[in-house]
Amino acid sequence: MKRFEKLYGVTLTTTKQKEIVLILMALEAIFAFSYLGYIELDVVSTTTLHILVIVGAMTLGISASVPVALVFALSSMWIGTYSTAPLDQLFSPFVSGVPFASIMFGLSRILFAIVSANLFNIYFDKTRKHVYLGIFIVGMICTFVQGIFMVIAFYLFLPTMRETITSNLLSYPVFSDWLSYILAGLVCSLTHYVLNRSNLKNYLKYICDNVQPKQKSKSLIITKIIALLIGILCILYLRKMIFRNLFIHNIPFDNALKVDINALLSQELIAFISLFGILIIIIEWIYEFYTIQSIKMRDKLYEQSVKISIDPLTGVYSRFAYNEYIANHKNTPTNDFVVFLIDINGLKVVNDTLGHEAGDELICGAATCITSTFKDKGNTYRIGGDEFVVFGYMNKDDVESTINDLKHTVDNWSGNKVDNLSISFGYAHYDDYPNLTIEELTKKADKEMYLMKKHYYDAKFNRI
Repeated sequence: MKRFEKLYGVTLTTTKQKEIVLILMALEAIFAFSYLGYIELDVVSTTTLHILVIVGAMTLGISASVPVALVFALSSMWIGTYSTAPLDQLFSPFVSGVPFASIMFGLSRILFAIVSANLFNIYFDKTRKHVYLGIFIVGMICTFVQGIFMVIAFYLFLPTMRETITSNLLSYPVFSDWLSYILAGLVCSLTHYVLNRSNLKNYLKYICDNVQPKQKSKSLIITKIIALLIGILCILYLRKMIFRNLFIHNIPFDNALKVDINALLSQELIAFISLFGILIIIIEWIYEFYTIQSIKMRDKLYEQSVKISIDPLTGVYSRFAYNEYIANHKNTPTNDFVVFLIDINGLKVVNDTLGHEAGDELICGAATCITSTFKDKGNTYRIGGDEFVVFGYMNKDDVESTINDLKHTVDNWSGNKVDNLSISFGYAHYDDYPNLTIEELTKKADKEMYLMKKHYYDAKFNRI
């Protein structure tokens, strides 16, 4: 993970690193059991199976190169077991006749993976001027290491071939397969270029920095099982058709041919499973990306709704929250439901004579008095400049005591800029209007409030 972070600026999670390693291992299996691993041209023939080991060594170090090299070694043993080529058979401890040597050949590939990772460690230890050229050269050096390790392993563990090896040394791929060197250097440089693209780095960084707890999807598990069964059934059907056509055309086939055909079809099944595994990981990455985006968008919308649901001046619920409550409670309320409409008396006069700061103090004072009175018995909404609504839950006896508490709290309030507070209010209880909706109860309370407000101003006018 440190290697990847140093090169590409992305801190991979443990899960993401494992998934990348699994992709490289799956690709190695696909290469091993298809023409991708063996390029045969009129001019030159080469193998590409070592290249993914080098790519793993470059990007993630030993943690990737060794698992990929293990697939490289095991696939060589598999192919050698069913191959008729003597050289291929040497890699299989089951048919080579020299099982210890075959195992050592596999271990030499593991050693090659370790050395390759350390070569890239040395190269990336310092800042390099010509990075891509350097990676190209290190990739070629790793290819040479792989070839020379195999020659050494052949020389050490196959004593009977030592004279042949020394006399034909320059004809071995390590000295003659120039295409293998070029491909290794090019693929490593291209991989580094792709991983350095800002779009890909930002994508990886996004899904690694915003890790969401993984939920086991039953549908995804079922999909994997179904795909595996389909692959097996296809291979079995192909096997049946091959043997059927051999029989129809009177082509003789013995047990050896059956074994070879079964082995070939098994290889194709492994390649199919590997390819499907890669697709599943990529699909999961895409799903994670859009899931994270969806969650972030939902959280952002929630934050915005909270902001607009709270009145910034008083801290009580806003007109938006009031409308939302009405919209979500269209049905008839419960028996203990009550609506209070509360309005500040004389706010305009305070604004005109003492200023808007004094008016704001009065509004905040009213909100404080209301919330301290109702507490957990109801929710307070500011629906206008000087108007508040309380949706509460209490019986009619509690309503009277709450009104008395509210009057007492208001009468005892005083501010820094305003000496006193006066309010008008009205209420409507469900018991009095059992067939009305919340919105209709609110209108009833509003009428009651305006009657009290009219009485307040009539009395004040008469005093003048």
